[in-house]
Amino acid sequence: MITFKRAIPLLALCVLSGFSQTSLAAYQEKAPGSYTYIGYGVGYGRINGEDFTNANNDLTESRVSWKAILGTKINQALSIEAQYVDFGAADKNTDRIKASGWTAGATMDFMQGSSLTPYGKVGALFWETDNLFSGISLHQKGTDLTLGLGLRFAVTDHLVIRTEYERFAMDNSDVDNLSATLQYNFF
Repeated sequence: MITFKRAIPLLALCVLSGFSQTSLAAYQEKAPGSYTYIGYGVGYGRINGEDFTNANNDLTESRVSWKAILGTKINQALSIEAQYVDFGAADKNTDRIKASGWTAGATMDFMQGSSLTPYGKVGALFWETDNLFSGISLHQKGTDLTLGLGLRFAVTDHLVIRTEYERFAMDNSDVDNLSATLQYNFF
């Protein structure tokens, strides 16, 4: 038996899908090929699958991340995209861990032709961390793999809402990030 609370996301998607049919038709007419887009998003991240709830109160983690994206749609299915991601910081007293990075990669759209477009992404993460423990500072840099899955929803001709899950590798750590991004298309 499906409870009402569990059915709310499904109902919302159905309603939004119905409202977007006219905007989708206009979107497809204006965006048959290549165009450029920008976006800004906020997310929630966690490291190595941890929940970040700490019974010992050792660290107070800031799980909120933000990102800015710039991309070019090459054809109906393929985009090249760059993004800056600030993963937030974790600190207690004078100890601090902070991470950020740039990505360069490609996104591939699946099942085009509807108002909801699923996509996958792969790329490289150029990351850096600034750590401070007991007065000792450690700065690290590296390049690792990033993967993601997402869903685009065309609201208007130019405005798109993206939700995505991304996994960023940073040396021996994995950062999982769930985010929502507002994207603006330039035709």
